[in-house]
Amino acid sequence: MMPKPTRREVLSATTMLLLVPFAPLACSSSSSSAGSSPGGGSCDGIFETSTVTNNHTHTLCVPTTDLTNPPAAGVTYTTSVSVGHSHTVSLSQAQLKSIESGTAVTVTTSSPAPHNFTISKM
Repeated sequence: MMPKPTRREVLSATTMLLLVPFAPLACSSSSSSAGSSPGGGSCDGIFETSTVTNNHTHTLCVPTTDLTNPPAAGVTYTTSVSVGHSHTVSLSQAQLKSIESGTAVTVTTSSPAPHNFTISKM
């Protein structure tokens, strides 16, 4: 039988949990050309946060590979989950090329209550 933790041990563990930084959990995307969904919580590309709609935001990752080699059919991504839902965002090949060349592109997510993302390399 394990000894009961002391109050100090419990408070120390709780404090550590609150102070440990964490990576964004929702940088998932799904490419319509590849049909894959990279996970792991990191973004190897451009990481953006949406505008606020109904008191919440979403995040989105546009992978570098989609920018350097944009699929002809474009790509559809899935945003992070917030308030129990996510959205989709579609970018055409032309939009991906614009982002890669340094031009900011603003897109609107799927409904309901759409959000806007301004995606740029800056």
